[in-house]
Amino acid sequence: MYCLQSHLRTIGRRGRLHVMADKRLLCDTAETERLVLHMAKGSRGRSLPWSCLLRRKSLLGLIVALIFCYFLIGRPEWVNVLDIDALHNDNYYTVHHVSDVPGMDGECRQSHVVSVAFFMFFFWFPFLFVYPLCCVSCRVPAVCVSRVELIENVPFVPKGFLVYSNSCQIKEVDPYKAEVMRHFKRVKYVPCKKLPPLTNVQFNEQSQSYVLSINGTAFTRYNVGSSIYCCFMEVHRVNETEVSYSKCQRFIHKAVLPNTVEGIIVKCTSDAGEIYINGHATIPVKKSVQQRLKKKEQQRPPSVLMLGIDSISRANLIRAMPKTAQYLYDNGWFELAGYNKVDDNTFPNIMALATGYDLKSANKECSPYEVGGLEKCSFIWNLYEQHGYVTAYGEDAIKINTFNYLKEGFVKPPVDYYLRPYLTAAEDKLQRTIVMGLPHCLGYETAAEHVYDYALEFTRRFLNDTYFGFFWTNTHSHSDISQTSSMDAYMVRYLERLVRQGTMDNSVVVFFSDHGLRFGPTRSTWSGHLEERLPAMFIWLPAGLRQTQPQLVEALRLNRNRLTTPYDLHMTLKHILAMSGRTNGLESLGTAPSCPQCQSLLLPVPEQRSCADVGIEDHWCTCWSYDKISTSSKETRLLAMRVVSHINQFVHSFRNGTLAKLCAPLTLSVVKSAYQAHRNALDPENMRTVRLTLVASPSNGLFEATVRHNQTDNSMTVTGSVSRLNMYINESDCIQDSAAKKYCYCWKHKKG
Repeated sequence: MYCLQSHLRTIGRRGRLHVMADKRLLCDTAETERLVLHMAKGSRGRSLPWSCLLRRKSLLGLIVALIFCYFLIGRPEWVNVLDIDALHNDNYYTVHHVSDVPGMDGECRQSHVVSVAFFMFFFWFPFLFVYPLCCVSCRVPAVCVSRVELIENVPFVPKGFLVYSNSCQIKEVDPYKAEVMRHFKRVKYVPCKKLPPLTNVQFNEQSQSYVLSINGTAFTRYNVGSSIYCCFMEVHRVNETEVSYSKCQRFIHKAVLPNTVEGIIVKCTSDAGEIYINGHATIPVKKSVQQRLKKKEQQRPPSVLMLGIDSISRANLIRAMPKTAQYLYDNGWFELAGYNKVDDNTFPNIMALATGYDLKSANKECSPYEVGGLEKCSFIWNLYEQHGYVTAYGEDAIKINTFNYLKEGFVKPPVDYYLRPYLTAAEDKLQRTIVMGLPHCLGYETAAEHVYDYALEFTRRFLNDTYFGFFWTNTHSHSDISQTSSMDAYMVRYLERLVRQGTMDNSVVVFFSDHGLRFGPTRSTWSGHLEERLPAMFIWLPAGLRQTQPQLVEALRLNRNRLTTPYDLHMTLKHILAMSGRTNGLESLGTAPSCPQCQSLLLPVPEQRSCADVGIEDHWCTCWSYDKISTSSKETRLLAMRVVSHINQFVHSFRNGTLAKLCAPLTLSVVKSAYQAHRNALDPENMRTVRLTLVASPSNGLFEATVRHNQTDNSMTVTGSVSRLNMYINESDCIQDSAAKKYCYCWKHKKG
């Protein structure tokens, strides 16, 4: 880790004043502050006092000058990045990133994240001429930065690249590029309730059961006197979409919950009516789990905790959650910067890591569209359960859950502790707010916090046992590039709680995503195109593993800048299980069915890896560079029309042609962009790869496709699936098939 001190210097250019940040490798804060003061005084040979005096000019002139300068210079992008409250905190940390936006000169590159308390510009406005005079008051705290690319034993990668080999060159995305930053605005965290929860649940080690109790300290803040009636309802799973409730059972101060209960809804009323409703999820004792753990109690290999956030690219983690990213970089987590998704949305990317199947194989082997279909697959948590681990799975936003959105879900709970029934009840009974179409607050916490609390309690309950926990959140990241910034400080505190609790002492932890943002204005940019394909991926190894098996550390360091995939993560999870001593070795657990050559990330990944080697189709591959080509050429438009025909054929042949009567055929409206890939050495001379973005009528759907064009016989193949880049909301409400829904434009809307 390097300590960087930021100091300011002014550069006059064509009558305009630019405030730039010059980075120097310094460790003496006092020295830097003296340097800042010296340079401030030396600007233009003038001595600028810290307290600026306005010359006596008209207020009107000042206002006009400010407006003029605002539009002349433009709003600095870092204003959108920074939490203004954090600017006044000397301990503000951020991930250091120097932009490579075209137009920035040499060492005068713009630093988009600068810890500056405030800038005030005052302008002299005599005789209708603007003479800028800058008065700067700033604090320059140390900016602690993990320069991960310089860590010892990490192979050198040229600047501007995440992966660099003859087979794959992935360019690094600038998180603060203007085309993205114009759509980004930091969102402040707002608590769901002003009052603290009136009740809590706590596991009693002696009775081995949960106790529900009223929080006496919180009770005094409700101002309801002593006349209060509280009761709780047990939540029981009926199936994937339904739960049942017991009769509301009254309690005075506390109540012992039966071990058959995994979730409750609590209500309290006073003379004025209902004053409180909340929910609590629990991890009760189960005999079957205890017996399984007891058989393996002599062995205590590392547990596995997976913390996933939907739609977070590596770049957006740095942009929207800089404190979280900095925490990961500074505290010994291993980043897989070349982690590339293998398909469009959440389901196929999670299936790849959970089962080793691609989408086509998953639909064939364990179709999620059939009742009981998913049970035909062996999920990674099933393997862990078979070898003596306790398992859990929790995911917020029940309507868009990975295995339930337009799918049948599971007939039986897929794991020992399943959060979905409780969250079904919470979304049904608790007061909730909706943000971006998804539940945000559920009672006294956000929907995501319910998942994080459940994961924390699960790992605490089985701290001295072996577990596999998979926890996924959608609500603060799925639909917007900015929303997840509200959870930045919370996530740092959460990771610190895991450390204090001891969870990290004997657990391999995976902090990751499935892909970047898939739709919206940001996605339509070239940066958004790359971000969508490069999700965040970090792995934590406990101290014991680092000490006894240092080769694992070396492998993860080596693999940081190599092309990796969810199939590799699948093999990594099998590798961890194999190291437990409870299996007959890694080979006995098999390969990833859809990528037999993929491997564990705890082993060195080959440097010369291509997308074709690891099951990534051309459309999702980020290894190639592209050049812009004409969108109006006859050849480009012909390819675009063929893409639209491909979409129509896919929809009309889906479900044995049953959708043809429901969905209107699309026609090409306009080609928005066209790019041709640099030639791949493995390709024949007559083959080229073209990426097209187009708009189709009548839906005005914005689509992106990658095609392989044989210039000899003029044949064309669409690789991967065609991406939908804008929202389709209700225009496809006549069908329920997720694969076709993003392409379908219902006839009824066209006629209406």
